[in-house]
Amino acid sequence: MRQVKARRPAPSDPAPSKWRYRAQRLWLTPLFRALIRTGIPSFGFVILFTWYINDPARIRAIVDTWEETVRAVQDRPEFMVSLLRIEGASDELQADILEALPVDLPLSQFQLDMDGLRAMLVDLDPVLDAEVRVKAGGVLLLKVTEREPAVVWRHAEGIDVLDAEGHRVATLDDLAAAGALPIIAGEGASAHVPQALRLVRAADPVTDRLVGLTRVGDRRWDVVLTRGQRIALPETAPAAALDRALAMHAAKDVLNRDISVVDLRIPDRPILRLTGPARDELRRLQELERLSYFSED
Repeated sequence: MRQVKARRPAPSDPAPSKWRYRAQRLWLTPLFRALIRTGIPSFGFVILFTWYINDPARIRAIVDTWEETVRAVQDRPEFMVSLLRIEGASDELQADILEALPVDLPLSQFQLDMDGLRAMLVDLDPVLDAEVRVKAGGVLLLKVTEREPAVVWRHAEGIDVLDAEGHRVATLDDLAAAGALPIIAGEGASAHVPQALRLVRAADPVTDRLVGLTRVGDRRWDVVLTRGQRIALPETAPAAALDRALAMHAAKDVLNRDISVVDLRIPDRPILRLTGPARDELRRLQELERLSYFSED
């Protein structure tokens, strides 16, 4: 009997199937790979997170937890400010600073608004500049530079002390409290303090008789002296005009005579105005001279 040999199975095709081939080609695409690895997980996380926080109670709990954590760190002893130190300020200014200071110690230094505190200090009239910082040991240091009083300005609303730039330093109730500070008066005088100080320095030869300066029409100055005398200065080059008046006084002793006004408003034509009694005496002498002239005829 003839023996039939068993048929060998056909060898499998090593090539991938059509769908497997397409999947492999798609996986080799960078955009598709990024979408699978990053895009879909991120999108899913956003959906889950949005669903989770879409609840006011959960949001409030998250915020409270964060705030408690921040406070726990900020309120640690090493961050607390418990002492206040003020340098460079007079006793009166220190009292004003303590009254205006919006800080209740002890307080965490994280809760201090340094820029706001400095702005508050600089806004005070007597303060020229200020430095605010926290020193070791929990000390809040306020270092103040005060304005230097230069003149006293007397005006319709009261009496103010000004610095050399015309900035108000303080308000006085009585002119006697001004001490030895020069006195200026008149509308707009506070805007011309540097010029007023130059005139005060120029008037040094008669400083013992100087009462002050008056701004006239917000255009020019009058130098006011004792015995009711005035030196009327021009609008331009007032210091030079004052020097000429003092030179006249040094040569002719003008200011010790019966003169009420030395008018220098016209540069080439100084005018001397006599006092009332001096004018009466001059008229009397002129009348006597006239009578004497006619009697001789």
